Amino acid sequence: MRRLIGAVGTCGPSALFGAVIAVSFLYPLARFLLLPLMPDWAPLPGLGTVSGLGLSSEALGNTVRLSTEAGLLVIPPGLLAGFLLERRRWRGAGLLSAALWGVFLMPSYLLTMGWQIVMAAPFLTDGPVGRLFYGEAGIVALLTVKGLAFSSVAARAGWHAVGADMDAASRVHVPAAWRRAWLTLRLLLPVAGSMFAIQMVAASQDFGIAATLGAQAHIPLVIYAIYQNLSTVPLDFIQAARLSWVLVLLALAALAVQAALARRGTTTAGGHRHRPGTLACGGGMIVLAWCLTVGVLLAGVVVPLLALAVQAMGDTGAGDRLSVDGDGWRGIGLSLRYAFVSAVFAVLLAALILGGRMRADGSGRVVARMLLWLTSANMAVPGVILGAAYVIAFNGRVLSLYGTPALLILAYTASHLPIAIRFLDAPFAQLHRGLGEAARVHGVSLARRVERIYVPLLLRRLTWAWGMVFVTLFFELPLSEILYPAGGAPLGVTLLSLDDTLHYGAEARLALVAMGICLAATAVATILVPRLVTGSGLERTGGSGKAPTLEQENV
Repeated sequence: MRRLIGAVGTCGPSALFGAVIAVSFLYPLARFLLLPLMPDWAPLPGLGTVSGLGLSSEALGNTVRLSTEAGLLVIPPGLLAGFLLERRRWRGAGLLSAALWGVFLMPSYLLTMGWQIVMAAPFLTDGPVGRLFYGEAGIVALLTVKGLAFSSVAARAGWHAVGADMDAASRVHVPAAWRRAWLTLRLLLPVAGSMFAIQMVAASQDFGIAATLGAQAHIPLVIYAIYQNLSTVPLDFIQAARLSWVLVLLALAALAVQAALARRGTTTAGGHRHRPGTLACGGGMIVLAWCLTVGVLLAGVVVPLLALAVQAMGDTGAGDRLSVDGDGWRGIGLSLRYAFVSAVFAVLLAALILGGRMRADGSGRVVARMLLWLTSANMAVPGVILGAAYVIAFNGRVLSLYGTPALLILAYTASHLPIAIRFLDAPFAQLHRGLGEAARVHGVSLARRVERIYVPLLLRRLTWAWGMVFVTLFFELPLSEILYPAGGAPLGVTLLSLDDTLHYGAEARLALVAMGICLAATAVATILVPRLVTGSGLERTGGSGKAPTLEQENV
């Protein structure tokens, strides 16, 4: 306890930001999840009465079953993608990596809409393919495609953990090729379990697919049932809180299993490992690699975008014009502002939290660990639950922020702070504490150290983290649906409204224009900003401004 108090006292900024994160995350979530025990806390008591004691067993069963199926189906292609990117040398590796990034950045509701346009063709709608798509098979397939990006990252880490020493030892002591393959698969079992846990959480919390294909196929899912309890009269916050407990406990259990498997994988693989060299692909492996690459590219990027483009060029007959109307441009402008500010806040908070671990006296490490744990727990809370919690917590006399842009920006920042921390964790860990300590001993102030040492070394990674958070926030849907202020609907709300009113052509045009604007803004920020800053700052200090400087400084 003394150590904790001393750390808080000597690390004032970290403690202050910890308090901010607690107010923006712990307080709203606790107040919302305790509604079944404290029904008087529900806002608008007349609209927030309990409508039933059940937990929607059909929605619960569908969620567990479909997320489990998606978690199992993602393991084989995820392991294959990680193997091809980590262990093999072939010409299509860059294209596969780009396809996985495209799948990661593609909003799930736009991915679903693109395939819905394809399936609207008469020869598909009336056939077995259409019936499969508008059923459980279609939902599981889209969830699997969407989960490939995260799964491939975990798989690459697993293939890297089975290092060159392990490969050499298996070749010497295990002569049979099939037994070596079986040994490798056994070593990868913890990684496969982690992939399953991550995908199961992501699938159970995917609001975009549940609100589009799930709603049209009349397959109730817990994540969409929570939203319905919060958006249809009579409002039922208490039932929404009960359903939210199901998702939170499911996510916490899966994350606990993932952490245990990760520790077991580290213990099994051993201590120091040499990275295995990449080998050229054989004939059969080349065919398999290109099949995977083309399949991911078509299913996750090309087909949905082409379908949107074809739909955007035609008139659906519902009053659409071949242009974006004022509401669409307003939604794009609002999303640009909300996403820009929230991404800046998320990256700054992540940098401050991770920077607390670099204090030489160790005063900031305890608080930094607490904040890292807190933000990791935030990943177990989907946007719908966080939005409902904000409605409860910030709709009173003390913190009356509901219905303002400030609350939406706060929710954006809190929900995407874990992404920024995960992206920046490795770059901050690579920074040697001696850099700042040497400058401090020579009388360089903290502001000067940040300007001349940390910013040049981390600027490129910071801008990439900002860009990733910005892109995901630009098309954010569940938080926007619940918290957007009156007359200030962001882009995601506008797109879903067009989809609900059957204006598919206008929705496709708005989505494509928004994608172009979002990519242009991200490219300008991630490419020009580092060059402008390093061109004016690093040239005076003799640096090169390139990302490899991080590794060079730690040699």
